[in-house]
Amino acid sequence: MNKKFKVLVYGGASISLLASLLAGCGTSNNNGSSNINSSNNGQASDSSSNNAAASNSATTEDKTDHLTFWAYYPDQNKVDSPGVTALAKKFNAEIELVPTSGDTYKEDVNLKIASGNIPDWIKEPAPTDYMKFVDQGVVAEIPQEMIEKYMPKYVEWIKRFIDKDDPFKYVRVNGKIYGLPGIWDIGIDGQQLGFREDWLKKVGINKIPETIEEEEAALTKFRNDDPDGNGKKDTYGLTATAESLDMMFSSVFGAYDAYPGIFREKDGKIVRGEIEPGAKQALTTLNRWYANGLIDPEFVVNKGNNFEDKMLTGKAGAADYYWWVYYPGNAFLGGETWYDKLHKVDPNFKWLTEGGIKGPEGKFGISQSSPNNASGLMFGKQLADDPEKLGKYLQIFEATQFEPEFYELLNFGVKGTHWQLNEHGVVEYIAPYDNEDERKKLGIAGGYSMAGSFNDYDFQTSYTADKDLRPIAQEARAKGVKVYDILNAYQKPLYNENKDQLTQFTLQSYIDFITGKKPIDDFDKFVEDWNKMGGDKVMAEAQQVYDQNK
Repeated sequence: MNKKFKVLVYGGASISLLASLLAGCGTSNNNGSSNINSSNNGQASDSSSNNAAASNSATTEDKTDHLTFWAYYPDQNKVDSPGVTALAKKFNAEIELVPTSGDTYKEDVNLKIASGNIPDWIKEPAPTDYMKFVDQGVVAEIPQEMIEKYMPKYVEWIKRFIDKDDPFKYVRVNGKIYGLPGIWDIGIDGQQLGFREDWLKKVGINKIPETIEEEEAALTKFRNDDPDGNGKKDTYGLTATAESLDMMFSSVFGAYDAYPGIFREKDGKIVRGEIEPGAKQALTTLNRWYANGLIDPEFVVNKGNNFEDKMLTGKAGAADYYWWVYYPGNAFLGGETWYDKLHKVDPNFKWLTEGGIKGPEGKFGISQSSPNNASGLMFGKQLADDPEKLGKYLQIFEATQFEPEFYELLNFGVKGTHWQLNEHGVVEYIAPYDNEDERKKLGIAGGYSMAGSFNDYDFQTSYTADKDLRPIAQEARAKGVKVYDILNAYQKPLYNENKDQLTQFTLQSYIDFITGKKPIDDFDKFVEDWNKMGGDKVMAEAQQVYDQNK
């Protein structure tokens, strides 16, 4: 998926565990009901290492297999940890953890393949690498009947977000499955428009703006009416980051039914938001707002950290971002969110969120992450000749992500010894394991790659979210509008070849339009140049892909 930055939350659970939860598919453009943990009625299991060995998720084979797993956190991933030990016993396996990192992983995989030492499994290859591995014959077919036999909970999970009748349609090549699709299930409705409610009230507005006109009025007051009460004109209405085309002022573009950076369908035709007429309308609005001082002028250089700083230091009162930062951490993944940080400074502080702002024709929305945004897991060709070993890998990925027994042991340790559920239904570590260094020594600080790419947040948040606050997250998530790239999972060679050039050209042109360096009247010339740079071929290819797969 396209790279989007994600906020990591920190607090009671380990940083690496929360990072792995939020980075479900790696990082993309960035895509559901929110009934908490349907597998265990919203409560963390009462399991321990004893009943882990009695799990019904798999059957132990007589043969001892050597299974390897990538260790992204070698300082805290331990083969003798409670979780890994239980897995080795249950599946009669010798488990090896192979050190790697997010920066070196792809290189490590390619070096192993080049040397003829093909890894047993490959995590989240890019779509181009997925096809390359298939064409090179270095990966094994994964029979669907094996997946359904050994990973039933995984299959039900991806059916919810991809296709209930054919959840493997995006990873089939010539009728064969070569990958277990990964999805970032909170990405499909993750981005929302947030407003400072305390600022709205301070400037005399008693509800969240619902139309582009109401937003402009609110942003004007945020700029001119001293919402932070410091007697200075040092606040802006809206901020953003220009790091990503599909994140930059997306709600404003959505108000005019244009979504730059993604492919959508309109009346059977594939469209691209950056060249639609609605984009010109959105740029006209943004240009006016910028000229009137309503937009943070540093949006051009804002990146993840300073974008967050703008919101946390009260420099802007509205932004498009992931909904969970606007609510208490204990309502979702735990830890400290933007809400928690600001609430410490001002107990009366609060944010309001919505799925977009209505434009002149009532359209609204924000670009989201496609549900099928990663190739998930692939297996080395050698496993095609060893179905028993392949089956064990499948069972372990299922157990560690969807079975409470192993999920708990791997991420938290033994219940009653290392952790317990507090009165709010949240994991609480028992001393001395309330110290993360002690958890790392024991190997219960999370971050194991054997957890795969499969983050079912309804399940996982049953350990991190206050049971009384879970409805807040459900209600917040329900506001998101599922607008995403419908062709994200398909192979598009011409698009891959031209993507970077077209994206950079569009970003710079949009910045120039917004800031007034280029007149809005040049938009038609921009579209003409975009097509000449390969955009026309990209659109023809996209239409062909859609027609073949719709």
